Amino acid sequence: MAMILTVTLPSGKKGGGEIFLQTASAAGPDPFTPSTSIQDKDAAASSASKSSAGADGGTGTLVVNGSHPGLYGGTRNVASCDVEKQVKFLTQNSDKAQAFAGALNIRQSEIPQYMGSLTPTRLVWDTRVTNHGYKSGAATSYQAILQAGTAVLIDNRGVPRVRCACGNPLTPPVAGEGKQKFTGRQWSSFQPSNLVVVTPTEKPMKAVTMFDQERKGWFQRPSGDLLGKSDEEVPTPKGQPAETPFPVLPPPASPEEHHDKKEESPEKDQPKDDGGKRDNDQPKDQPKDDDTKKDNDQPKDQPKDDDTKKDNDQPKDQPKDDDTKKDNDQPKDQPKDDDTKKDNDQPKEQPPAPVEPPAPYSPQS
Repeated sequence: MAMILTVTLPSGKKGGGEIFLQTASAAGPDPFTPSTSIQDKDAAASSASKSSAGADGGTGTLVVNGSHPGLYGGTRNVASCDVEKQVKFLTQNSDKAQAFAGALNIRQSEIPQYMGSLTPTRLVWDTRVTNHGYKSGAATSYQAILQAGTAVLIDNRGVPRVRCACGNPLTPPVAGEGKQKFTGRQWSSFQPSNLVVVTPTEKPMKAVTMFDQERKGWFQRPSGDLLGKSDEEVPTPKGQPAETPFPVLPPPASPEEHHDKKEESPEKDQPKDDGGKRDNDQPKDQPKDDDTKKDNDQPKDQPKDDDTKKDNDQPKDQPKDDDTKKDNDQPKDQPKDDDTKKDNDQPKEQPPAPVEPPAPYSPQS
């Protein structure tokens, strides 16, 4: 996404958006250490080529993921920074080491390990950062634009962390208020509309895909390879034109494209909603409801109700009632009644006295 950023003053308070321009080799104000930059052959080539490549330009600061191929460059098998030299200097200067560690949010004792995890590269694009200087025993901070060709150490998320020309810690840029104001000498290729801000990758990178301007080729440098001795040549990455004289950045997303994506999103999800609706309302499921209804209301179940009714009310059960009536009223059963009477007179037969059928089973009911 292309976006315009304003910045903070060195004091850390939001102000008028003052940004300091720093050329590739200049130490700049209040350096932490002497320069540890190694002038490889690619340094001048990166800066010179950027002058013509930047002419196409964008319309704002381009936010680029730290893993984008060609975001960084250098000379294959040659490191751009002397990390061991910087670690040694900080070890011998405890006050600066403490301020250095604080700016990067690490412990002072972790400096050697942390520096050993970084990867030496060179910026291929003019890049926005928060730079830090050392003054009066403490770290200062200010917004800066580093020229393409600047030697930097990046972490395994692709974010610049140390500027080798001054040993300064680097962190992502900070937005401020007001109109941008550039301070310092501008280089010939500088264009305010052609800047890069690096965002960290979601996962740590195993290697950085870099561009060798001198050879016009691509190579990968393993993360944490301080000397560049494990660099490997690789084919042109996807998205980069073959035989390109210079890497290209991803195009910025226009407002129209974002609008289209928002419009497309509901359509993309619509089938899921339709599918849910079909499961609830469409004829596909109707047979299930019909079957249930059939089980409750259709003639298929009627015989069951009829059978029950027959058992209760139909002539099939009448003989039982008749038989019962016969047992109660007919002469054939009179002897039985006499016998019953005799049995009733006898204490032994007293329990079975009721002979009348229950009311629900009576023909009149």
